[in-house]
Amino acid sequence: MKSTILEYDSTRYNFRKWACELLGVNDLEAIHSLNKVKTCNISPTANQLAKSFSSIQEIYKSFVLDVIDNEIGGITNYQSPPSFRFYYSGLGSTVFHRDRDFGVEQGRINVWVPLTNVWGNNSLWIEGKEGAEDHQPITMQFGQILLFDGVNISHGSKINTTSSTRVSFDFRFLPGGGPAFPVSY
Repeated sequence: MKSTILEYDSTRYNFRKWACELLGVNDLEAIHSLNKVKTCNISPTANQLAKSFSSIQEIYKSFVLDVIDNEIGGITNYQSPPSFRFYYSGLGSTVFHRDRDFGVEQGRINVWVPLTNVWGNNSLWIEGKEGAEDHQPITMQFGQILLFDGVNISHGSKINTTSSTRVSFDFRFLPGGGPAFPVSY
């Protein structure tokens, strides 16, 4: 699968507004300056957004089925809840990896949804094709999503040297037919 950036209706699926309201901020890109936000974000499954997922669970399901399923032409199952990630300005780094290194089965597709504009070192870096090790940052705006083969394509993040914090969520799905159902990871 070739990496693809898609547009979605960010007024209908306004995950950014939900995150801002939940965190009590107006500007997600500047939350690195707020200790009350930083101290609560322990991991992708133990942060304020993950803990409050139930309040947008139906919108998320609709997003997956209306946006992703329509684009792909069928989903067998999808990750629910997604993983919510914070990459603060001046901090953060992950090991570059392929999801298969962690036991993710072949055939799953990764969906990355930034809630902030992303570029350079505040973005996700992916390789152009499997084994190339030619990682480049993805440039995207709020209202776009990235679909890519994270099982086989190496990806990760670098230390965020920009002045903008990145807030995003990601999930995987298995293409196929039939009614799509959520699975937890």
